[in-house]
Amino acid sequence: MSKISAESFWIKKRNASFIKKHSLSIPQKNQALIKTIYSGISYGTERIVYSGSVPKSQRDLMKCPFQEGEFGAATKYGYINVGKVLEGSKFYKNKYVYTLYPHQTQFIIDEKDLTVIPHSIPIKRCLLTANMETAINAMWDTLPSCGDKVLIIGAGIVGILMAYVLKTIPGIEIVLVDQDVKKKKLAKLFNIKFYNHIPKSYKGNIIFECSGNSSVISLLSPHIKDEATICILSWYGNNISRVKFGEEFLSRRAKIIFSQVSKVSHNRSKYWNNSDRKKLAISLLKDDKLDFLIEKKMISFKDLPKFFSNMSENKNFYCKVVDYGVGENV
Repeated sequence: MSKISAESFWIKKRNASFIKKHSLSIPQKNQALIKTIYSGISYGTERIVYSGSVPKSQRDLMKCPFQEGEFGAATKYGYINVGKVLEGSKFYKNKYVYTLYPHQTQFIIDEKDLTVIPHSIPIKRCLLTANMETAINAMWDTLPSCGDKVLIIGAGIVGILMAYVLKTIPGIEIVLVDQDVKKKKLAKLFNIKFYNHIPKSYKGNIIFECSGNSSVISLLSPHIKDEATICILSWYGNNISRVKFGEEFLSRRAKIIFSQVSKVSHNRSKYWNNSDRKKLAISLLKDDKLDFLIEKKMISFKDLPKFFSNMSENKNFYCKVVDYGVGENV
């Protein structure tokens, strides 16, 4: 096999990006050559990276698994990729796989980092895997149970998936809140109670903050039960967060935790690892209704620099799909 050509998307310092051409080496033993079919844009996180808003103190901790370059300089970033194995061991060859690789047309990766996509699940839907893992990890962090009253702030992809998996618990009560009333249709599709503001008398014992807006935390004070857990799934980057803790947070002994998906929750780390959690997340994507979370209009890989330059105009919350123009029957 001769040298393999590839192209990848890079963020150039702040608010600028480019497509880079390069050559790949021949895959070695226990490695695979993957041809990307789709990649997904993790909108909130990649917007922070593109705008240069990753705090300096977090630049090492927040690196994604196959990132090249450094935050604050040119970097190849991303972690949602589905493709087909062109070269590899007999077990993997010609299979469709999910990986945590950035936006790149072809790449070499160790086979241990591949997750095979089952035939029963459409490969494009697997772009929701990272968000589903986030929801699973937050459940493991908070351990909701039968009869709990759960408030979810933010009806983006993570908020919807959070409600979707929580609904499998008998007797649980879920309220989903978002100022965007357009999201009510999606909530109705998944049979989730939706409000564009927190009901005045509502009090929850588990609250998930998925909006990306830290100012909403101050609004939660009247809506927490004694010993309530507030679980923050948002990453605010270097934005300054001001929260009024002087009201009911103290008297009700509220607990505020952050859920971050790069590590398996300590409540499950004895029994699960990242690879097993990824397989679990994919197995929970069988419902055809989940396709409504994926934006129908795809972004051509070649147009990624243009998309990122206009990111502030792309305000809908659907999963953004990058199309590599090879089709699913590559």
